[in-house]
Amino acid sequence: MADNQYLVNINVVNNNAQADGKSFNQVKVICMDSIDLRPAVGLEVVFTAISVRGTAFFRENNAAVYPSVTDGIGVASANIGDTIAEDIVLKCHVKSDNTSQSSVSLTFRAATGKFEITNASNINATFSPGEPTIAWGGAEFVIDTQGGSGDVEWSINNIVSEITIREGAQQNAYVIIGEDPRKEVRITARDRVTGESDMYTFYLRYFIRSDRQKHKYSDAVASFGSYMLPVAVYDQLYSQWRNLAMYFIWSTAIDETYWTKDLGVFNFNSIDGVPLIEGDKTPRASSRIVFDVRTGTKSSSSTSSKYKKYFMYSLP
Repeated sequence: MADNQYLVNINVVNNNAQADGKSFNQVKVICMDSIDLRPAVGLEVVFTAISVRGTAFFRENNAAVYPSVTDGIGVASANIGDTIAEDIVLKCHVKSDNTSQSSVSLTFRAATGKFEITNASNINATFSPGEPTIAWGGAEFVIDTQGGSGDVEWSINNIVSEITIREGAQQNAYVIIGEDPRKEVRITARDRVTGESDMYTFYLRYFIRSDRQKHKYSDAVASFGSYMLPVAVYDQLYSQWRNLAMYFIWSTAIDETYWTKDLGVFNFNSIDGVPLIEGDKTPRASSRIVFDVRTGTKSSSSTSSKYKKYFMYSLP
């Protein structure tokens, strides 16, 4: 090795760091003897960060030039930061031989906030974390993010075929629920540039169904009996999705209330539906609580065959 000729190869480990003075790109240089290609162990090398205004620096010594020594396999590493968004040249040469050198271009992007999922929402309301816990076939909501580069990749970690994701234009994604996934759904958003990621999870406790046709209460019970929704589940539905008239699939089935499986508060005359005893608030078998999916309000209705209403159910 009298002529001190080496092969110097720079590998970029991390690139596109934020130009905030706290984030770093990373490189590794591999040095080998140019004749027998053995690792150049214990070789002194010099890293140089060349930037327009001299703002690029090495984390190791807070300077634009950083001397180092290769390890037992001929490798040396360096971490480079900057405070200006720009492309710089990273050069590395052997201290004893300036002709043995290599260089690469590194990019520092404009500083932004931490990449993260901010919320999930539908056209009426913002979900609480872990919601929705109730939905229907065709339900759709959006997940928003902030920070990062704006170039976001979306995926479902546990591969749920019942859920579809469509990337939006504002570093967000639209989640379409096709059918009951019957397990927790874990959606990951990953910044393609920074490598940062965040996750949104939800689990549907109720997957509601309806033919969106009006039925007598007796017919609804005969068809789905105990699977009809109680008031508490309708309340949950309204709490998370609000006015169902805003969703196309329900927009033709909102001119009447929905049967629930819960007893109403009046004993109705089975012929004309008039309460037998005014002011009597005792639950009676001849009435049921009905739910308005537009407003979330509840009232009582006779189960007389002359009354037809919509209803929802959820299968186990």
